[in-house]
Amino acid sequence: MKKILCSLALLHFGVQATPFSDNVLNDIYNGQPNGIPTANDHNDGVPDLFDAANLLLGTSYTSNADLDSRFIANDQVFVGQGQHNIALIGLTAGNYNTLGVYTDLGQGQNKQVLLPSDPQFGFTGDGSAANPFKGASFDIVGEFAWYLEQGGPYNHTTFYSENQLNDGWDHMMTFAMPELNGQNTFLDIDNQVVDYQFTNAFLIGWEDLPYGYQNPGILGDDDYDDMLYLVDFRPASLPSSIPEPASAWLLAAGLVGLGLRRRNNQGRFKA
Repeated sequence: MKKILCSLALLHFGVQATPFSDNVLNDIYNGQPNGIPTANDHNDGVPDLFDAANLLLGTSYTSNADLDSRFIANDQVFVGQGQHNIALIGLTAGNYNTLGVYTDLGQGQNKQVLLPSDPQFGFTGDGSAANPFKGASFDIVGEFAWYLEQGGPYNHTTFYSENQLNDGWDHMMTFAMPELNGQNTFLDIDNQVVDYQFTNAFLIGWEDLPYGYQNPGILGDDDYDDMLYLVDFRPASLPSSIPEPASAWLLAAGLVGLGLRRRNNQGRFKA
């Protein structure tokens, strides 16, 4: 079993343009308020955010609160440096959701579809050659942002990573996954299995229901697992590159780390 010591810390790079609901922001779903938003978990089956992290990293997280050290606060805008891939990890409402990007920041009209709606529930694969994740490839240079088009029975709505374009709430959460950088992940892109190495790995999750739809004071069901995907593009607020080992980048940002072990994901990722 391969062991890697990686420093992770609370990653805050600015103030959110709009808030998370009180339950998420005040750790109602964790019980230990610490200033880091915590999504609802154990509410509608696998995968939760922490389940996706366990699949990718081989960790043994038991709740979304275990991802606090990986949370990226300022994730409204990302940066592209050419052609890269993304991987659809799992979904709990993918039958109605379409994922894409847009380049007209602040407007959200110049859209490009990346991952169409998918009737599957749960994980889309495990990253191995025999069971690759569903993926997509696109070439983009400069700043861009993400959108999720929710076309199901809950009214046709589009949510954006730029919070000011939403309904007043943040519908997207981003988490750093630096241990995956340089690791091999198998993706199914246009029915072709691709052996791909991520260089700027981040896990992103969406909440696809509006505020107050099911209960007053709650953004949808507050779980942010309706569409989970792994991207190879960095938030615009982060450094332009992440040197190896990953801990060097995190420590360079002046952050206080904590040691975590990662076991090698046998059958999923290979060094």
